[in-house]
Amino acid sequence: MTAPLSVAPRRSVPGRSLRERFLRTALVAVLVLLLVAGWLLWDNRRLDVTDYDVAVPSLPTSAEGLRIAQVSDLHAADFGTFQDRVLAAVDTSRPDLIALTGDLIDYRTSDLTGVLELVEQLQLIAPTYFVLGNHEADSPLRDELLAGLEGRGIVVLRDEAVQVGIGGTELTLIGLDDPRVRAAAGLPARDPAALLARLAPSERETAILLAHRPELLESYTRQGIDLVLSGHAHGGQVRLPIVGGLYAPHQGWLPELSEGVHERGGTTMVISRGLGNSIAAVRVNDPRELVLVELHGTE
Repeated sequence: MTAPLSVAPRRSVPGRSLRERFLRTALVAVLVLLLVAGWLLWDNRRLDVTDYDVAVPSLPTSAEGLRIAQVSDLHAADFGTFQDRVLAAVDTSRPDLIALTGDLIDYRTSDLTGVLELVEQLQLIAPTYFVLGNHEADSPLRDELLAGLEGRGIVVLRDEAVQVGIGGTELTLIGLDDPRVRAAAGLPARDPAALLARLAPSERETAILLAHRPELLESYTRQGIDLVLSGHAHGGQVRLPIVGGLYAPHQGWLPELSEGVHERGGTTMVISRGLGNSIAAVRVNDPRELVLVELHGTE
């Protein structure tokens, strides 16, 4: 009787198994990187339009629905059709007034064509007002920018106030230079509170302040200012769940004032996350933002 043949089990080749595991791991890593890169690209190109309703005690109830579009920290962003999207979003919102709250350009900007075309179109939508940010303070094109803005009908407010009539309602609009403007010129700093004490109207009149820096909120309060529109913080650049913004210039890590609505001493501040980037070129969970503020009276 013939003994049955025994078949030895096939043994895997150690080198081949290791290569297969490596290739699978590498493939998964590449797919994850592609997904993250795609998400970041989408996250950095999207535009949020954020609506805020702000109650202003000094406004009569007849002034319901006054709308302000805030364009902040553009940094001359011109990728693709982004400026066209910003313009279309502002136009759709039908604002009564447009506030440009600094850093329209970057200190490295070398061509003003796109920015000036944008503001010219904005001015056709609604009266438009501008204050200097820290990047304009350091830009070699600052004087050319200011001349271009004024030549296109933009009102530039430099530590001054103007009376604005919107739909039969009188407002005082105040604009402050960013502190970097004086620092870049070698001049001593000025206290924003002291400036506002001179510029703000009586407490029965509605006052809106355009000021690039949100971290100076305490200086803006108790000066008869109803609403402050600021930017500069870029939303903290990276926004973490629960924690919020990660870092903001002049505030450091985990900034308190990086976006949204904040109230102090009878003053409401709205902080835009901005529409562009400066040194840090990538946002994370921090989409670019066009802010729309609707004012309501409480009397």
